[in-house]
Amino acid sequence: MNILLAVSLLVAVTGSAAASSEMRDSGNLLQISAVSVSVKQQGQALPPVLGHRGQAMNAAQLEGANRLKHIPVVKTPRKTREQVIADKQINVDTRSGLRSSAARLNAAIYYEFAIYDASTRLFEDIDYDGFYRTFSVTFDADVHSSNLNQYADVYAMLYLSRNGGPWELYHTTEIFTIFDDVSNDDFEVLTTLHSGYPTDHYDVLIDLYEVGYSDIVATISSDDLDELYGLPLESADRDFYADEGTEVIVGGAISMFAMLFLWVFAIIRRVVSTPSQ
Repeated sequence: MNILLAVSLLVAVTGSAAASSEMRDSGNLLQISAVSVSVKQQGQALPPVLGHRGQAMNAAQLEGANRLKHIPVVKTPRKTREQVIADKQINVDTRSGLRSSAARLNAAIYYEFAIYDASTRLFEDIDYDGFYRTFSVTFDADVHSSNLNQYADVYAMLYLSRNGGPWELYHTTEIFTIFDDVSNDDFEVLTTLHSGYPTDHYDVLIDLYEVGYSDIVATISSDDLDELYGLPLESADRDFYADEGTEVIVGGAISMFAMLFLWVFAIIRRVVSTPSQ
């Protein structure tokens, strides 16, 4: 009878812990937090990409990583790519200053945009589990025209997709200027994920916008380049390291579950080892 009671208690505790964990993950689905900065490489070539493995930072990236530490972390609602596109269309309809692609054609603007190349790099994996909290995305945006020295003011919106899920916005860059198809104007964004990103593989998508217009002028994603596919990432709240012998509380529900499991196990062992009367 005591054994049945102990087993029932163990099942109940397991269910409660699982429910608490599920609630925690569901909460993470509602909000995310990440901080990003642009990294100025001053026209210097980046080191060769070594696949999805951690790499040492160069001087510019180290300076960017230091700036990341001083940016306040603010949780924001998740927003999908479809929601972003719809919001921009609403802004056009309400005459907020954004113009549509049709307005560009009506103004006899015939230059075109392209994202020539993109790559990713992984940097910080505190717990050495192969999943990184800090990474960078580098891309080369060009503007093509029959005019010599054509330039355009643009910005980019960067998205992550968890294991084939919906594209979700994690960063909007500042405005920057691109010139023709020069090869030394790569734009790099260094990002640290803080919360809301479970341990998994993530794809990257980049949408390019011309300032003042609502439509996407160029895009590139993991569908186009392997370098943007399957990045092993996790947010900082899941990426921590504890020295041996140091007590770490992972979470209230999980810690309580572990303690109760040991207690129930001890009861079962005592009952089984007690001779029958």
